[in-house]
Amino acid sequence: MTHARPGTGLFHADRPAIMKGKVQPQIRSESKGPQESLNPAFNFDVQVVTPKGMLSNAYDCHGASLGIAASSCLFNSVRKMSHDPPGDPPMSHSPRRLRRLYEPLSLLQTLGNVRGWRIRAPDIPQDNSGFNAIKSHRSFVDALAYACAYKKEPAYVTAVALEKRPEEIVVWLAANKNVEEAVVSFAQDVLRIVQWLASNPSAQLGTKDGQQALNLLTSRVLRFNAPKIYAYYEQVVRAAPRVIAKLSNGQHEGMSGLWCISSIRHLQRDGVQLQEVDMANLAVISHNSRETFEVLRNLAMESHDPHTFERLFKLLGKLGKHVIMSKRIVEGAIFLRSDFARGMRLERVPASRERPLPFSSRKYNIDGISNRMFSSNSAEKQRFLARLRTIWDTNEWDKNLAKEHLAGKSIVHAELLILDHFEKTGGDFLDNSDKYIGCSKPACYLCYHYICNHPGRYIRPSSHQKLYMRWRLPDISVTESNAATRFTDQEQILNNLINLVRRELRNDIETGVGKMKECPDSTAGGTSTMFELETGLEADMGSLSFQELRHQIDPDFQYVVIPDPVSSSSSASSIHSRSSADTAVSEGDEVEYDSDGGVVV
Repeated sequence: MTHARPGTGLFHADRPAIMKGKVQPQIRSESKGPQESLNPAFNFDVQVVTPKGMLSNAYDCHGASLGIAASSCLFNSVRKMSHDPPGDPPMSHSPRRLRRLYEPLSLLQTLGNVRGWRIRAPDIPQDNSGFNAIKSHRSFVDALAYACAYKKEPAYVTAVALEKRPEEIVVWLAANKNVEEAVVSFAQDVLRIVQWLASNPSAQLGTKDGQQALNLLTSRVLRFNAPKIYAYYEQVVRAAPRVIAKLSNGQHEGMSGLWCISSIRHLQRDGVQLQEVDMANLAVISHNSRETFEVLRNLAMESHDPHTFERLFKLLGKLGKHVIMSKRIVEGAIFLRSDFARGMRLERVPASRERPLPFSSRKYNIDGISNRMFSSNSAEKQRFLARLRTIWDTNEWDKNLAKEHLAGKSIVHAELLILDHFEKTGGDFLDNSDKYIGCSKPACYLCYHYICNHPGRYIRPSSHQKLYMRWRLPDISVTESNAATRFTDQEQILNNLINLVRRELRNDIETGVGKMKECPDSTAGGTSTMFELETGLEADMGSLSFQELRHQIDPDFQYVVIPDPVSSSSSASSIHSRSSADTAVSEGDEVEYDSDGGVVV
């Protein structure tokens, strides 16, 4: 059962229609039977019957027809207020129910938006017979997602999953905002190289064919990601002077000279700051110098100011991370070639529309939130209010909450767009025992718990545990065949999230937990609901020579010139002489890369 809400055109499965003497309107589906609902936003008595999901006639609360003219006027008003295509209304949880999550969530964020230590994705059991295939699968989709997120902005956070069909592998892309055509073109080139590798058994990392493909892919990835690398470079430029000053004061003799020379060589050209066009070469130099950067980690342990050294160490690692990701894509293509050689196609899941957060301006205040969380005048409620007042007085709380959240808009995050797509279509993952969704960053607090609570048994992702208010559950349309099942699943997940947030808020209040230190978020459509891309990958890629492959991607394409690595006793060899297992920083620090997350739109 669903009903309409003025101002949004959304349809809500809700609560009883009569409350405090007011009768609220309903939109009732004859196919599913009537269900009552409440929406205080209405102040007139109207009931709308929707046979087969379409509006047809309107009735008052006594069952009398309002007539064709009045019905038409009402329906047109609802359509105009809706942001959704006519005839495709979304199912939605009632604003009142959603406020049970978002109200305590806003207080929890104020107390500390980092909700715990970072969480790593679960390890793959070493005795698993498919260990290498699972590892290659996860590494491939994570690396591809990272390479597609070419700007260091929340809108570009990207998720990737592989669907296995009898005739081919479908690569699904989603982003917090719609996947751009530039990303589509880039991903298309990457998949051409991947399928060429998969179709040529002689192409291995140790062969000429494999090395040429790796060079081509790395060059394409680095040039495409120049904006993101440049954003990290600017952070390095700001962070480096403090470190160089500390190393130049004589406290670290024997290492300071090497470090200062290395820093100058990397960060400037003839004393002038580098530009975005220089980022591809800088990325390779930084990658080749990564063992030299380990000096900073050692100094962090010795220094009275370890954060200064550790921060620069991690930022420098980000400069070269795209080289690592390129190699992981190639390794995945080689290991999974039996699947990829059958054919590949690129498709994207459209982004969600922005929707207002469900707060009520009249009720969104500390007293209202506490009344809805606790029984009247309970001791727990009084402790709760007293603790909040040690931070701000009630008026300040109310003012800050209204300022921060009342006008906020929510979106569905990229990884949940893909998860819900698979739920909607019933598609098979590359391995249904390993339903893994790759992402350019670890999951936020809410995405992590949504995935963990989902009955579909998706692989638990890594998480940076940051809480973002402008998040929402995936949208479900009433016209979708399995809408009722997915909506029921969401209701249970929503219940679990409400209980989790309230429990954590109570715990923070009782224990007086302070804010945790913030850290970087992520690791060192068309008119239809799906958009299919004609990638040209259905051709026999294995029949192409490498020169033909290169010409197909870009006949004028130039390789990134790979300079000699910085010389030191511990410097790295060229990027082609080591496996990607060795090129990353240590396992515990891998998640420190990048800062894409947080949906502030």
